[in-house]
Amino acid sequence: MKTEDLVRAAGRARMDLVGDVRPLELPDESPVHVRTRHTSRWLSWGAPIAAAALVTALALTLALLRQADGPQPDPAVPASGASAAASIPRYYVALAQTGSTSSQLKAVVGDDRTGRTVAVLNPSASQNFYGVTGAADDRTFVVMNYTATTEQTTWYLLRLTPEAAHPTQLTKLPIKPLVAHVSGLALSPDGRELAVMWRTATTATNAVVHLSVYSMSSGATLGSWSVHGDNEGLIGGDGNGAGLFWVNGDRSLAFRWPVPPTRTNPGRGTVRTIDVTAGGHDLLADSRVAMQLPSVASPTKTTFSALCASSVTASDGTVVCGTSSFSDVSFQEVCSTVPPSFVTYSGTTGKQLKVLYRYHGQCLEAQAMPVWTDPAGRHVIAFLLLSEKGVKTSATDKFGLVADGHFTPLPKLVVGIGDAVNQGGLAF
Repeated sequence: MKTEDLVRAAGRARMDLVGDVRPLELPDESPVHVRTRHTSRWLSWGAPIAAAALVTALALTLALLRQADGPQPDPAVPASGASAAASIPRYYVALAQTGSTSSQLKAVVGDDRTGRTVAVLNPSASQNFYGVTGAADDRTFVVMNYTATTEQTTWYLLRLTPEAAHPTQLTKLPIKPLVAHVSGLALSPDGRELAVMWRTATTATNAVVHLSVYSMSSGATLGSWSVHGDNEGLIGGDGNGAGLFWVNGDRSLAFRWPVPPTRTNPGRGTVRTIDVTAGGHDLLADSRVAMQLPSVASPTKTTFSALCASSVTASDGTVVCGTSSFSDVSFQEVCSTVPPSFVTYSGTTGKQLKVLYRYHGQCLEAQAMPVWTDPAGRHVIAFLLLSEKGVKTSATDKFGLVADGHFTPLPKLVVGIGDAVNQGGLAF
């Protein structure tokens, strides 16, 4: 069993499954309190069933440990509260379950400075939100929606006026609906264009991955690229599992892409970029490798770490990576071997630039998950998800701002962690 397969299986073992119903309705401004599940997903490209079974047992053991009472961890070292607030967007949209037993997801608008709920958008019975992305103005978002009765994915423009009596306006976009598995979603920083990546397939070998850029105002297709491949592991499963981001002044798109394994290369992911102003139609021929993701590390025979398990790409091309570590031996400490870290890499040379933050402490499992970054990759909003023996999840899972070697806690998400940790489940 390959090291990379173990790491990928571990990521899947900890994630909660979202049901097939993927729901929409005009917003209900009244805030609600919901029970959320603890999930932690990353981009995965498949692993053997045996590996999944092995690590599922480990994950269940860790989950039981996380419910036990225990000592509180040392608090993160805070940066300046004023500078932290000034460096990040104030408002966000997070996805959360509509109920403790429902797979439907609602969209909740929150304020990361006050911790208050601004508005709640509830799906109708046959609909479900499953992706969200934001522009740079902190007021413009796009929510992706799936309607079970028609099996169509559609998109809605969400505009915020936070201090108004009705702070949200939801409008269906004129983009043609898709009957496909959508796994890439990125609104351009200027709010004018929407990039979507999706996959179609009818057999195990005839999958086609598409990338299209649409006009937000007219719905017209401004550019389209595709590539054929097998029906396994081409793009991630969440709303933005492909890690789709705008770079180079809204002229290019960056996305994660797997490298097929060979005898000498066990399979490593890449970040590719494509100039959407240059024309063309072949997704791979018209794009280039901006960065080859670091390979999976195995510091010991029983501990494993992915050095870029999840990532976000800044508009200048800088790639911000988060690590993930676990052990296939119950109760084995992993964080002292490969500390959970947020690290930046050049989108031009692929070389490591800077360690933004490194966690110092013990843990049994850890995932550092960036979810937003400023244009230069210097300030990052992120999750730090830790499993510690005898410590409750609420005491170890952190949400905050990463910058200059510090992790500054932000107010808890108004929906808890839950589905917000899924790629595309939280947007600023």
